Amino acid sequence: MTNNIDDIYEILDMYESVMSLVSGAIIRMDISNGRIIFSNNLKNITGLGSDELPRNVNELKALLVEEDFEKLLNTIHNVEYNTEWNIRVKLKKEREGYDVFDLIGKKEKRELKDFVYFVVRNPNQNFGIFSPDLLFPKDFFDNSTEAIVITNSQNEVVRVNKYFVDMTGYSMEEVLGKNPSFWSSQMHDKEFYEKMWRDLKTKGFWSGIIWDKKKNGEILALRSNIFEIRGANNQLVGYIAINSDVTNRIQKENELIKKVKYDPITNLPNKNHLLEYINEVSSKKLTKNNFSLLLIKIYEYHELFDAYGAEKANFVIKKIADKITKLLEKEFYLARYSDEEFSIFGEFENIDQIQNLADSLIKILSEPILVLGEKIYVKVSIGISIYPKDCQSLEDIINKARIALSRSLEGNYSFYSKEISNHIKSEKTLEVQLYEALKDNHFFLQYQPQVSYESKTIIGAEALIRLKNIDGSVNLPLSFLRVAEKKRLLDKIDEYVLKKVIKAIKEINRENSKKEVRIFSNVSKDFFDREDFVNIIYKILLDNDVDPKYLGIELTENIFIRDFYSAQKKIKSLKEMGVKIALDDFGTGYSSLSYLSKLDIDKIKIDKSFMDNLFQSSQSKKLVSTIIYLAKSLDMEVIAEGVESSEQLEFLKEKECYEIQGYYFSPPVSLSEFKKLLYNHSKI
Repeated sequence: MTNNIDDIYEILDMYESVMSLVSGAIIRMDISNGRIIFSNNLKNITGLGSDELPRNVNELKALLVEEDFEKLLNTIHNVEYNTEWNIRVKLKKEREGYDVFDLIGKKEKRELKDFVYFVVRNPNQNFGIFSPDLLFPKDFFDNSTEAIVITNSQNEVVRVNKYFVDMTGYSMEEVLGKNPSFWSSQMHDKEFYEKMWRDLKTKGFWSGIIWDKKKNGEILALRSNIFEIRGANNQLVGYIAINSDVTNRIQKENELIKKVKYDPITNLPNKNHLLEYINEVSSKKLTKNNFSLLLIKIYEYHELFDAYGAEKANFVIKKIADKITKLLEKEFYLARYSDEEFSIFGEFENIDQIQNLADSLIKILSEPILVLGEKIYVKVSIGISIYPKDCQSLEDIINKARIALSRSLEGNYSFYSKEISNHIKSEKTLEVQLYEALKDNHFFLQYQPQVSYESKTIIGAEALIRLKNIDGSVNLPLSFLRVAEKKRLLDKIDEYVLKKVIKAIKEINRENSKKEVRIFSNVSKDFFDREDFVNIIYKILLDNDVDPKYLGIELTENIFIRDFYSAQKKIKSLKEMGVKIALDDFGTGYSSLSYLSKLDIDKIKIDKSFMDNLFQSSQSKKLVSTIIYLAKSLDMEVIAEGVESSEQLEFLKEKECYEIQGYYFSPPVSLSEFKKLLYNHSKI
């Protein structure tokens, strides 16, 4: 649609014919300078002469009561673009007093300028009788430079004008009696049309951009204004649509937007677009959510162009953008913030999610990029800021990320929060230590005896992993297994432990072949989920010539949740081999009688947390009693871990749970100490 003032007045006058049917007038306001233009209908509503009607915002103020004028300004200021709004105001009527009117409007950006269009409508005025010929005389109808479509109440076309025929290529005969969906482009979804009809029914009109299709298949964009037409007794008699072809304008606007808001090399949003997006997110009042911004710097950016030339260097930049895009989840917003920087902005669930993303970015961006057979390496670093931890407003999140970037070393990343950065550094150090421990044998095992109180003998042990530090101190599993899980090292650690356990079993049997002792090894979900899990166990047993009946595997409940049938199959294979299966930490997670009855489990372990609270919580007592009863009902063995007092022991004896593990009998000990206990204390 044109921005020429004379043309706009012509169009507004044409719309006036329609608006008279819905008792309203049209106003357009230029927000940049406050200039106002309007349809002549406004005179009928206010009773003012043409020279008294408002040509600017200040003159409009004189027509409204003060509080309503403020309400209008606040609405215009706060409303989002292309979002319709509806307010009720008191408007001057016939020079004296005020009448109530509805203002129904929308704010739009056209050629980088902001405009507000609104209908001034009397909610109480009666409607006249509809006739297409009365509405648009033939000369006016056919000479209009807008495509006009009139339908009946069933939305069947009863008339179109010459401009519509010229614009679409359809003749009057081809569309007569058809629904306007006949020339639909199919580019809009169901929700689009549902909103259109909802607006027509509740407001009496709809305005917006709609994409339709010419007879030759060419797609065109129309600025469409659709109005209800009502007759006597407010009865719906039809609809009228006045359409302007804005295809070229939208294409030019899109091209301009692309130049202003998108990077020409990567086609990613640029800094301007990112800032606009952050402001938009901020305006939606999502400030209780957690957001993060990662600023990625490419080192020696200009040297890249000097060394390889613009074509190759730009190809490298595109490849970097592609690598990041493939890595990102949908909720993150990637932009090329500057020549040598990319930014990632988005909502996140926890710090681990951001840390994993940063780790992955460093990894993939350190890999070479192949350009015409030549490997090109780029060096990057990343600065990370968190909202609201690091800043009070989303607008400040970039500044904090830049500060974090200034602290970050090449090939690494840094959080703005020193607390988080220190935590990440500690995890990194521990990660390196875990890799070295696997390589250099810095892990060692301790064995906590499992005792049959009924027979007063040691019947087995649980193998527990420990990590030896350089200074000789020892890390317990709680301090490093979470990091091992994050870094996907658990399956390697479990396999390491399993090999040690089976060798220990061989050593115990060699020195004490008459005593049957079973050692249990803990297995994580990561290890259990490996396709070769059962084969690994079989091979280690075979290589060490160890009878499987001396090996026990402890599993936790989370292993069965996602793929129950696969877990069932693996457990069956282990059982057929002769390996015993214990369910660890029962009652703390997804405890289900259904899976428990279907899995071939030998033993249930009562979790230490229940034993700790045994005499502080009646609930714990009930749970322990129930677990013991349940195990016996299913013909399973039951063992209580974390037994540390004679009172706990007496309670368990009362409930006929005779297998015990805990400090009351022995702490975890080395293999040599365990063998001494085994040989020297056959009776406890």
